[in-house]
Amino acid sequence: MEKKKSTNGKIYKTIADEIEQMIVSGLLQPGDKLPSLIDLAERFGVSRATVREAFSSLQGKGLIELRHGTGTFVAQPELEKRLFAPLHAALLIGRNDLVSLHEVRTILEVGASRWAAANRTAEAYEEIAAALTEFEWASTDADLARADLRFHQAIANATGNTVIRNLVTTLTESLYEVILTTLPLLSYIELAQNYRDWAEAIREGRPEQASRVAERYLQKIGAVIEKPNRFASNRHDT
Repeated sequence: MEKKKSTNGKIYKTIADEIEQMIVSGLLQPGDKLPSLIDLAERFGVSRATVREAFSSLQGKGLIELRHGTGTFVAQPELEKRLFAPLHAALLIGRNDLVSLHEVRTILEVGASRWAAANRTAEAYEEIAAALTEFEWASTDADLARADLRFHQAIANATGNTVIRNLVTTLTESLYEVILTTLPLLSYIELAQNYRDWAEAIREGRPEQASRVAERYLQKIGAVIEKPNRFASNRHDT
């Protein structure tokens, strides 16, 4: 991979597209290990957060997989295709049924949070903490939404379950525009505290508490989806 620095506003997408092209062309084979976040950040002249975002996008497509304690690898394409291609198609067909998609997301993420708290490792929690920090320091709604996606993906990664990880990624990627629209309509202060409680429950290994916090958060999002005019925008509450 040649070192470069993109001037594109969506730098992570440029990186993701280049890695994807290397996979499609066969330069990277299933099972190949990708360079570390630090190495790729240096090669592309970007931050680790940008590379992490590119990885998240590639995970959503089922092209790579994160193995805790080992690294990031090119996924086995046939297995990923058989498992998730029908789901991607179903989500595209039902894209307007946001309530149903959110219900599925709630069932999945509440369970994933419980599993993450029971199976988390120090490395997995570091990823959650890093995503939380990005969320707290986000300066725009778009940055906030992307950090939100990374937070949920980090929790899914902490479960150690590849299927859960890919399903959560698929749902959150499909609901990105909804997340981008609804997050600014919630109290940022309450939302950030909710995320801190969520991360803390996972760090302390409290599955039931983690699932309760997850459910509380998702209920707030669901209320906005069902009644979009219920909340006034208060992203900058103090």
